[in-house]
Amino acid sequence: MKDFKWGDNPALLVIDVTRALADEEVKNSYPPCIEAAVSIQKLLAKSRTAGIPIIFTKGGKLSHTSGGIPMTDTERGGWAKKNGIRVESEEEAIPYMEILSEIAPIENEIVLEKSRSSAFFKTMLDTYLSSMKIDTVIVTGMMTSGCIRATVTDAFSNDLNIILPKECVADKRVEAHEYHMEEMGLKYGRVEKMQDVIDYIDQRS
Repeated sequence: MKDFKWGDNPALLVIDVTRALADEEVKNSYPPCIEAAVSIQKLLAKSRTAGIPIIFTKGGKLSHTSGGIPMTDTERGGWAKKNGIRVESEEEAIPYMEILSEIAPIENEIVLEKSRSSAFFKTMLDTYLSSMKIDTVIVTGMMTSGCIRATVTDAFSNDLNIILPKECVADKRVEAHEYHMEEMGLKYGRVEKMQDVIDYIDQRS
């Protein structure tokens, strides 16, 4: 089966690694996400050393909530109808919007706030990638079946090479993760071991 090449000019995307999903001190966080966040830290450090552009995303303006805070259903859009996070106050929603401190962005790293699943939807992501002449995105984060797949699908539609490091992507349900990783590997990009991705980054340094 023909596969994407690795590409010559990659960027690292870190999708929605928030405290609510990946901080073991936050109630109802998910063990697979906590584990993936540890691997993302390693890949992030390698990417920083190599000078690869890094772009983070997180939920913006509390848009992922389904109710309980002062927003209209029009502002919430689809989240008001399906799979929104039910919170009773803005304070309760904060962990869903804060990036995990262990992988927090540093100076000059881009953070995009998004209101829907894909990191491309009504954000500046495509503009930033184009301006840096990026041909490959290394996609990490969560959830595999939602925001990761939506982002990967849009990256494919933008003719980007896509690399998914196995250890750096997670879902709250292991079976959903495995299914969607297999599907994305077949249809949209490369699913690779993290060490192979690190070796790819090293070869460029």
